[in-house]
Amino acid sequence: MPGVGGISIATNLLANAVSLNLNRNQGMLQTAVTRLSSGLRVNTAADDPSGLAIATRLQAQSSAFDQASYNVQDMNNAATVADGALQTETNILQRIRDLAVEAASDVTSDSDKLSLQAEVTQLLLEVNRISQNTNFNGQYLLSGVHEGFTSQVNFNAVIYSNSVLGQAITIGANNTLVNSVTYAATNNSSLDGTLELQVAQLTATQQGIIFTFLSTATNGYQQVCIATVGNGSPSYIQFFYDGVTVTSGACIGTVDVGVTSYVKITQYVSASSNSANPAFTIQDGALEGAVISVGIQATNTQTLRLSNVNVAGSIGTGSGTIAAEDAIGQIDYALNTLLTQRALIGAVVNRLNEDEDNNNIASVNLTASASNITDLDVAGETTEYTKLQVLVQVGTSVLAQANTNATSILALFR
Repeated sequence: MPGVGGISIATNLLANAVSLNLNRNQGMLQTAVTRLSSGLRVNTAADDPSGLAIATRLQAQSSAFDQASYNVQDMNNAATVADGALQTETNILQRIRDLAVEAASDVTSDSDKLSLQAEVTQLLLEVNRISQNTNFNGQYLLSGVHEGFTSQVNFNAVIYSNSVLGQAITIGANNTLVNSVTYAATNNSSLDGTLELQVAQLTATQQGIIFTFLSTATNGYQQVCIATVGNGSPSYIQFFYDGVTVTSGACIGTVDVGVTSYVKITQYVSASSNSANPAFTIQDGALEGAVISVGIQATNTQTLRLSNVNVAGSIGTGSGTIAAEDAIGQIDYALNTLLTQRALIGAVVNRLNEDEDNNNIASVNLTASASNITDLDVAGETTEYTKLQVLVQVGTSVLAQANTNATSILALFR
């Protein structure tokens, strides 16, 4: 403040000085009141320009993580709905398998097998209905519309037999299995089915193998080929059916007569990118590109390779029993497919649970970081508020005294 050289009535220097400090204190008191009422140290950009920018970005990320957690919860709920539907389909397939086992017995009459097939047909329709109609919030889950990339399925041949041949029988070039029966097929065939190998006594001195192939890719079951391989030095035969080549060389003996082995055949399926049926994309994080993909394959009778399951076979042709055997193998394959799909969904649910937990932790930590910048130290600000309140009250009183100080000049005129 500049020095005062004398008494002046043109300018009330004392009042001006008091007013200046009073205005400053009132401004700081207003800021303190705003902070205490809001609980924030930073209410405007002027309070802390850089701090406000940092805190706003942190709060935006925290809020995004909260929303990502909701997204994850929704996908988790959808996966739970899908798993419930797959459980129902699993129960249906187990029932069909029971029916196939019953039909595989020769003491089950033809009329009984037709009755069993009637139930099988209805159950297969229900599998398709579940696959087509299961949805979450309008998004279909098991119809294949969100299947995403599907890996290729290699050609596979599995023996279903409770007996082991006494000597080796190899079917197909360069293929051998523990049970000494292997089946080979060209990869470009779409043929699934069951190959039955029966060791028979052909003559008094010769045994042979009767091959019967029944395909699930055709309507009805029929014996498509019967061939024999004699005893002694290996002799070879070859037959073709629907792109499948079967070549045989065998050494068998009387010990194998009456033995029957079944080979379950599932054909090669190429990989597919499914660009038209992309997997579910879930935004599970706060940043651009923080997504996960969840693909759920179709589980209808076609994809499960059950479209033509027929436990009765062609009644009157003697193929009913092997048709039921083929159905058992097909159901086993379908059950494995469903169980694999359920395992994948269960793994996805576990992953989503971990993802949600991580989002919640990130949200809490980001909120704490923003709080350190913007939140008010209430104790310190209360002390400051009390001090400013006293200063304003004192300043107001002093300003009143300063305004009356000029009246002392009147005494000079008395």
